[in-house]
Amino acid sequence: MNPVPPSPQSGSRIRAAVFDFDGTLFDATGAIVHSFNAALVRHGRPALPRSTILPWVGRPLYEMFPGLEPDAAGGKLDAYIEAYRDAFWPVAVSHTRPLPGLAECLAALRADGLNLAIATHRSGRGAVQILEGFGLRDFFAAIVALEHIENTKPHPEPVLRALAQLGVEPAAAAMIGDTPDDVRAGRAAGALSVGVTTGAHTRAVLMEAGADVVLETLAELPALLRAGRR
Repeated sequence: MNPVPPSPQSGSRIRAAVFDFDGTLFDATGAIVHSFNAALVRHGRPALPRSTILPWVGRPLYEMFPGLEPDAAGGKLDAYIEAYRDAFWPVAVSHTRPLPGLAECLAALRADGLNLAIATHRSGRGAVQILEGFGLRDFFAAIVALEHIENTKPHPEPVLRALAQLGVEPAAAAMIGDTPDDVRAGRAAGALSVGVTTGAHTRAVLMEAGADVVLETLAELPALLRAGRR
């Protein structure tokens, strides 16, 4: 872990944490790869190797399919997404795992009095299904999902919407995520931008995107945010 940075504004107190979902709270790659390939096969396409799909994890489905299947557009894109979701719901929990230290991290942040939210590119239904499956839904006072926004990360809208629901100013908040887009969204919102290397990106990539600090695990987060609350 690199040295603890100052909070976004001198003297500000971190009162809220907004989390990305995939690669930050949960590893849902098993469910995503299964569902993506199920959609391709339904439309007569060969399944793709896991390594081809993983770099796209975290992007909205309407960006994933055209990026990997050039003929997925218009009504056909809707059909791909419908097929993906039909395959995803039955395996959402069984093919997903919480990232190490998640429950302990959330419990520590709540004990410290922080307000917690999620800003994700997945559907709200999918996020809630996984959270409830692991008994973690009640930790989050707000969930901003793809259907709630007009602009996806790295635009700050998802972060700002989550913070508005919490009633916390960006200068008193941290955005935590595993992708450059998460980092840039946090910075653009005016929050402390915390990268985590629990997804597909390295510390160097996240620092280059502008992260204030990069952590290896969620277990490091409570101490970091306490330092920002002095």
